[in-house]
Amino acid sequence: MAINETIRDLEINLTKTKTVTLDLAKVVPLDNQGDEIYILSSVSTAVKIGGGTALPIFVREFKAGYCQGSGFKSPPFTISGTNNALQVSIDGSVFRSIALASGNALTGEDVASDLQTKINALAGVGQLEANNLSFLNATVGFINNRFRLVSGAISNTYTGVGKSSADINAGVSNDASVTLGFDTKVVSEAMASKQATETILTSGYTGGASVLNVSATTGLAAGQPFSIYDGTNREYFVASGISSNTITISGATGVANSYTTGTVVQRLFERDPIAAIPSPYQDVDSIVRFSLRSIANQLDFTV
Repeated sequence: MAINETIRDLEINLTKTKTVTLDLAKVVPLDNQGDEIYILSSVSTAVKIGGGTALPIFVREFKAGYCQGSGFKSPPFTISGTNNALQVSIDGSVFRSIALASGNALTGEDVASDLQTKINALAGVGQLEANNLSFLNATVGFINNRFRLVSGAISNTYTGVGKSSADINAGVSNDASVTLGFDTKVVSEAMASKQATETILTSGYTGGASVLNVSATTGLAAGQPFSIYDGTNREYFVASGISSNTITISGATGVANSYTTGTVVQRLFERDPIAAIPSPYQDVDSIVRFSLRSIANQLDFTV
């Protein structure tokens, strides 16, 4: 059953109302286990900014790409003409330059609000990303001492065609990324695209030896970190050399334990240090709010 929600713009005109219709448009069974995909449809016939009607929002999965700062930089922040620039890309767009407002003793919320305003403005009429909902609906928050930019579009993938992604690079000049902690960042697209690469021992390894004989080394390179695990013992090491079927362990003593043929050797990748959730949207309430905001951001409340 469809639900009609009334929305208003709190800044332009409280008496002007628009209606958004939310409807569970479809339930798609995936397999014989009873798993399903719920498709939420959000539409409005109201006039959007620049003319025409608002683009409908169809939510199939809740994946929203994000870029998150390190959390190593804490407020208060000082932004000036020497450290006010960032470059932002959303959903695979070219990187667009953002100039933050100057200020002293700024809170994280102050900077996040300003950054979101500047990104949303890029989707305005006549701007570089005009009518791009990924920019128009993008949000920036300051949570647990970390800035996080979230794409304004939802997708069923963090990578490839149709992805939802977000990234922040250093400004071309007067860079703000170091000040805000984006010099050491967590990017959803990079995290999702990094899969563990593993191989197995083709012969037993004696503790303290410098070489592991393995079944394959495709995609492996010197300088990368690895783990070796036999179901009981787990050790970590860095490879100093890789050949067609061997991994040379950095250091004179190898790893301490001995391992049998078939033991798993796995290349390690960096992950989100705070174990960020797969998507910023994890419940029905948050996805409905996203849908309403996405439609509301398009509508012209002056008519």
